[in-house]
Amino acid sequence: MTEVADSFDLTDEPLVPSGRMLTVAGELDIATAPELRAHLDAAIDAGTRRLVVDLRPLSFIDSVALATLLQARKRLGDEGVMAVVAAPDSYVRLILEVAGMPHCLDVFESREHAVAHVTRSP
Repeated sequence: MTEVADSFDLTDEPLVPSGRMLTVAGELDIATAPELRAHLDAAIDAGTRRLVVDLRPLSFIDSVALATLLQARKRLGDEGVMAVVAAPDSYVRLILEVAGMPHCLDVFESREHAVAHVTRSP
């Protein structure tokens, strides 16, 4: 677990095949998004093509964090797949929807559905 600030935690787990499961907890904002960006960039540079980013433990997300998620999805390109997990009635889900992220990212309510999506995609 990488700790950037008292209110931010990032957990990285392997996900087969060639994938990563990142769980982000606390606050994801201008101060903490660079740590997530660096982690996503390193994973993609190392060949990761399947990503699940679980945002359910987040209490706050800002526009810098949204841009970080979009950049990772763009870097994966057509050969990669990425799923974001956000609880249905959460603040994070509200921000994702208001910002139109479900039109740009695959957003799921559970880790199980997100994992199924990235593992069944070609």
